[in-house]
Amino acid sequence: MEFKVNKADAVKHEVEFELSYEDLAPHFEKAIKKYQKKAEIPGFRKGKAPVSMIKRMYGEMIEQASLEDVANEVYKNYLDENHVHPLGEAQMVDMDYENRQLFKFKIKYEVKPDFDLADYKGVQVSRTVYEINDKILDDEVKYMQSKHVTYEPAEKADGDEFTITMDVQKLDETGVDIIGQRDKDVRFYLNDPQINKEFKEQLDQIAPGEERVLMLPGQEEGTTEKYKVFCTKVEKVVFPELKEEFYNTIYKDAEIKTVDEFRAKVRTDLEGIYKNIGDQEIRNNIVSELIKLNDVPVPDALVENILNSYVEDVKNQNPKRQLPAGFDEEEFRRTKRSEAILQVKWYLIRDKIVEQEKMEVSEADLEPVIEADAKKYNLPVDKIKTVYENNPDVRYRILDDKLMNFLIENAKIKDVLKSDENEAENTEETTDEDKEAKPKKTRKKKS
Repeated sequence: MEFKVNKADAVKHEVEFELSYEDLAPHFEKAIKKYQKKAEIPGFRKGKAPVSMIKRMYGEMIEQASLEDVANEVYKNYLDENHVHPLGEAQMVDMDYENRQLFKFKIKYEVKPDFDLADYKGVQVSRTVYEINDKILDDEVKYMQSKHVTYEPAEKADGDEFTITMDVQKLDETGVDIIGQRDKDVRFYLNDPQINKEFKEQLDQIAPGEERVLMLPGQEEGTTEKYKVFCTKVEKVVFPELKEEFYNTIYKDAEIKTVDEFRAKVRTDLEGIYKNIGDQEIRNNIVSELIKLNDVPVPDALVENILNSYVEDVKNQNPKRQLPAGFDEEEFRRTKRSEAILQVKWYLIRDKIVEQEKMEVSEADLEPVIEADAKKYNLPVDKIKTVYENNPDVRYRILDDKLMNFLIENAKIKDVLKSDENEAENTEETTDEDKEAKPKKTRKKKS
């Protein structure tokens, strides 16, 4: 038997096999004996007809029918003997058999690419850092209060902290009701930042039982739409006072008695939240930078695996594990392909760095994870340990954290300090991953 490997690129390979009839003979003998076991020939019990008779009567047919199995077996032996590890399913692209003379076939497959890894130590990345100033702290306290508001009936809406319940009817240009364009008991919070400014102004001082016609911007630029509204209820939004009762509602396990103590607790919590956000931002930026620095050939088989997992995620959101009605899987895969390619590139880079740095998960790495999860799930340490020691997903997660900590420790990180107005105040290079990072955020209270 002879074979030749053609490499189209770093991941796409094609192997050509050429087998003489002598090479094929053992495979054909195996196929004939397999056929013999189920052959039913008059004068013989099932499976007892002589091999010579089977060959004479059906030999050529059996040989032709077994060629695909022969090709699969030869290909498998080639992989084992040459330590080739293909990705995904191989593809038979050509097969030609000259009766009792020569069998030729070609198989295409993909392999994990070998590539030169760019320097991954000293990667330069930036991180947005927000100072937790009084405005951010005030906004957070206000947001926490907004989750515990109460409502009091009011005679009219004479400010922002009111909710209005109305029946809303859309009108045509002449002021006539448009059938099917009526909504009852629609509730609006006037201090919602998403509310249209003109809408809010035209509701100023509205009272229960009052009817108004509102002119609001239309969906197309330069147009207006007319609505008739009937106010059925006005309620004043009452925020809880900053006192001990409220503090205990928010922090049940902490003894907080004063405004200063409460604000200090909120600040500490924010610092922890934004440190985690900053750490994740650095991880994302390092991954993005390493993808940019490395020209990684991407096997289609791995991309398809990722896309398959995306589709499975969509199915898992349905109790019956089915795709939603009308779901365009082909379009979904197309839009997600770029994301899947980036994910594959990172997997390949990650594995290359792990291999180059000879990283592995030791018992010492497992211990703190086992103890933390045992406490988290209130399970015996021994039980968690038995599961985790042989769980590849747990080891993968630990190894991933180990790799990222290594990359962060060796990265050149530029912190970009910004004010609440999102203007740069200061920048400095650092390798300290413990600085707080806070991206700008806005929260609104929902009525």
